[in-house]
Amino acid sequence: MKLLDLPPMERLAVEQALLSRIGEDVSTKNPDSLRHMMDEDMVATYLGTGYKSRDVMVNGQKVGTHSIRMGGGKKAKKTKRLVVRDQHALENFIVKNEESYAEAYANALSRNFAEFVLRTFGELPDGCEVIEETIPEVQPSVQGTTLRIDSEKVAKAIKGYLPTGVAYMLGGDEDGAA
Repeated sequence: MKLLDLPPMERLAVEQALLSRIGEDVSTKNPDSLRHMMDEDMVATYLGTGYKSRDVMVNGQKVGTHSIRMGGGKKAKKTKRLVVRDQHALENFIVKNEESYAEAYANALSRNFAEFVLRTFGELPDGCEVIEETIPEVQPSVQGTTLRIDSEKVAKAIKGYLPTGVAYMLGGDEDGAA
């Protein structure tokens, strides 16, 4: 009897059992799974060679790709920030310009006054300077892997190796031909 000849509920039971068993092998969460083993191998290949992707072959035919997902990297960037080098000079500046900046100062009590004056009025208060900083680059890291498999290509590559019902589920015809 062929899988496709089973009554729908029996076929569903067989397919669910296959899914459960195969799910164990393709799980990325199960450290004993075939997928986990191949993901570790892909990461080792990347770390050793720098290659982020490889073709997945079945019987000499490409059926998909297995690749590294990268993330977390940030390019270095330059930024500017205000630094108070002479607190006394800044205080004298505030007193000297009290009338000019009184309203602005009242609005900026919760912010750094020197930065507020520079940003709002374009004036660098006495005792302050603007310094440039470089935020260092953060190298991207391996976030995981991606496995893309074309079921129909797999069905063609294994034509004649699997029972017709399984080949049909992969995208072949009812006779198992792809």
